[in-house]
Amino acid sequence: MSSATTGALLPAGDLYPFEPAGVTRDPGRSRSGPAERGADVESAQPGAERDAVLAISGVSLRFGGVTALADIDLTVAPGEIRGVIGPNGAGKSSLLNIVSGLYRPSAGHVRIAGVDFTEVPTQRLAHLGVARTFQNLALFGGLTVLENVVMGLTSTIRSGPLGQVLGLPAARREDAANRAKAEAIVAFLHLSGVAHRPAGELSYGLQKRVELARALVARPRLLLLDEPMAGMTATEKQELAAFVREARDTYGTTIVLIEHDIGVVMGLCDRVAVLDYGRKIADGTPHDIAADPLVIDAYLGVAHDADETLEIEEAV
Repeated sequence: MSSATTGALLPAGDLYPFEPAGVTRDPGRSRSGPAERGADVESAQPGAERDAVLAISGVSLRFGGVTALADIDLTVAPGEIRGVIGPNGAGKSSLLNIVSGLYRPSAGHVRIAGVDFTEVPTQRLAHLGVARTFQNLALFGGLTVLENVVMGLTSTIRSGPLGQVLGLPAARREDAANRAKAEAIVAFLHLSGVAHRPAGELSYGLQKRVELARALVARPRLLLLDEPMAGMTATEKQELAAFVREARDTYGTTIVLIEHDIGVVMGLCDRVAVLDYGRKIADGTPHDIAADPLVIDAYLGVAHDADETLEIEEAV
């Protein structure tokens, strides 16, 4: 795979000139919630894992005789943008599917907001403060942008169906509050000008931004982004990357990002983990990852000595 297709193996300051920024966390948000039904008994954990918003420990995933993931460890600190990269078939989306409860790991456990699970309950994700976007668009094309974003608050609705149908005062107040929240996040992502247009009429790049708005509207503690910039132009990628960073800085959202464009990942993420054939082969800062021979080998398919590694870094 050439540097043109990977977006470079070097921190992409020239492509996406983001500078590290301080995190402004929501003062009302707790790092951990009460014990969840179905959670495993919590055991003593190292400090970094205990304080992490997300900690994946010894996770493996097998489909029959095929091993999709093997003994993966990964921690994500509060307010961190954590990248996960790797060639096609490396196991990146499988890892997010385990975190979001779509797959049950063959071994290991996942710790979210201080609670351990051997299988993450999908019905509790919103309660745990987890939101996710997927590779493919999942918008309601016939609904407006604002209506699509309000859908992200479905799990927070407290008034019952009868109250909604009859338009009881409590239901009307809740609807108004949710609409206000949706309008705020739409404005935050510079979508106010298209808020009342059907989502299906928007450009692909704007539709991806609407998906981000719907995921952010409930102010999740942990946001999982599965290739959010796939299919975008370079300008659209730069714009969305800036919004992702701004969401972290403004709301204190912890973010796990899977993305094939290495330039985006290196310019946006605080730390990056690299998967290859279901195993984690590297984990560190973007600078460390860019210089790692195993990472270069995984992407370019050839071995490199120290001089060749240096040449590749300088070239990209």
